Amino acid sequence: MSALVRSELLKVRTTRGWWAYLIVIVLLVGAAVAGDTGTADDVARSLLVFQLGLVEAAGFAALLALILGITLVTAEFRHGTIAPTLLAAPKRERVLAAKTLAASTVGLFFGVLALLVVAAVALPWLALVGAEIQLGSEIASRAAATILGVVLFALIGVAIGSAVHSQVAALVGTLLWVFLGETLLEGLLGLLDLDGASSYLPFRALDGADGTRGNELLGYWPAVGVSLAWIAAVGAAGVARTRRRDIT
Repeated sequence: MSALVRSELLKVRTTRGWWAYLIVIVLLVGAAVAGDTGTADDVARSLLVFQLGLVEAAGFAALLALILGITLVTAEFRHGTIAPTLLAAPKRERVLAAKTLAASTVGLFFGVLALLVVAAVALPWLALVGAEIQLGSEIASRAAATILGVVLFALIGVAIGSAVHSQVAALVGTLLWVFLGETLLEGLLGLLDLDGASSYLPFRALDGADGTRGNELLGYWPAVGVSLAWIAAVGAAGVARTRRRDIT
């Protein structure tokens, strides 16, 4: 299994898209932190709630982890490399498990990288303007939750990719669901007086699992549990689909 995981990580690192992922994370997170810090007043910059918001900017890495998780599976089917992969490792469940572990590793890296960007931009800036820097347990907890959230997005990406196989369908369909589908469904549930049910939708649960707090989101641990349940359900469908897929 370790050899399979190393092979999957090598596939990620040797594609042209790898550097694009890293550059986009650095630019998005850096711009978000700089924008928030630059537009805040001196009093706000010292507040814990403001600095927690800066940590949450690292959550931009989650979308990149989702896309990577999807492409980690679907690129094999798109380019026809799935056949030699399965010749080298005939047990398809092991291949999917290796992709899952590889996506988790990369998601962890993305989360840590995003937090390093937050620190690199925010800490010198806050020190320069004389703001009180909050480095207590709440900041550490939010940072850990953010990293876990990025990993969970990578995992749901692998699950979706293994269930859909078509790269275009998986990417476009997922992004439409994230930015449009759940919003429309949330509105429909509201009309039916089922507002609380929307927090159990997959990406609403994932939003809560990254430590984000909101009246319409589940609490942290329930959100993690629901997210894992969705990942397991979609992943099980993906395993079943991949088992039946004719590779020849």
